[in-house]
Amino acid sequence: PHLKECGFVESDVKSVEGFPVTPPAECEYYDFPEALAPTLFKSGEHGYHGLRAGAKAEEWKEIKADLTADSLKIEGHPVMERWETPYMNRLAEIATQKGGKVLEVGFGLAISATAIQGQDISEHVIIEANADVFKSLEEWAKKQPHKVTPMFGLWQDVVKTLPNDSFDGILYDTYPNSKEEQHTHQFGFIKEAHRILKPGGVLTYCNLTSIGVLRPKYKDWESFFRETQLPHLKECG
Repeated sequence: PHLKECGFVESDVKSVEGFPVTPPAECEYYDFPEALAPTLFKSGEHGYHGLRAGAKAEEWKEIKADLTADSLKIEGHPVMERWETPYMNRLAEIATQKGGKVLEVGFGLAISATAIQGQDISEHVIIEANADVFKSLEEWAKKQPHKVTPMFGLWQDVVKTLPNDSFDGILYDTYPNSKEEQHTHQFGFIKEAHRILKPGGVLTYCNLTSIGVLRPKYKDWESFFRETQLPHLKECG
């Protein structure tokens, strides 16, 4: 606790060693056979810190997207990159394990969307808020083996039109629209996801822009999840 007050984070503690010592019997200040020898490294700044404070979600729709085969940037922000493919594939596996009707929020480079199409599903609903990326989605949808239903708009608007208990699986991976919501934007959606998921349905989500900043502060994934995600998830239902 005191080290945290000094500016260190849990993951800065690389080792805590009890080193053998032999104080003489007449020593007045120490009579224990080991002494503490901790190793701490000062970590640098982690993750992405380029989000604009006060940005409005509505602006996201018309901002020009810089879309290449390997990356998607919007307003200069790194929204998605090709290296994420194995991770996105895993999230797609989680979201489709029940089959049926799957909702994906955020299209990006079509990485997870393509993986979802490789699973045994009946319908694939995709919400995308950026106009340029949505055009890419519409063209991509024409070539897929399973039914694709593209929906344009901010998820905050579109999700209100979706009925209760209507999806077997959901994958949420959108980009934070502003600095203020960098670490929490997923939870607003997850509250709605709890409503539109069928009983027994499965949800997975991603917020790398947040995790990249927060994860180095925790020693393991369990403590990270317990402290930064679980309290919000409980509030979502």
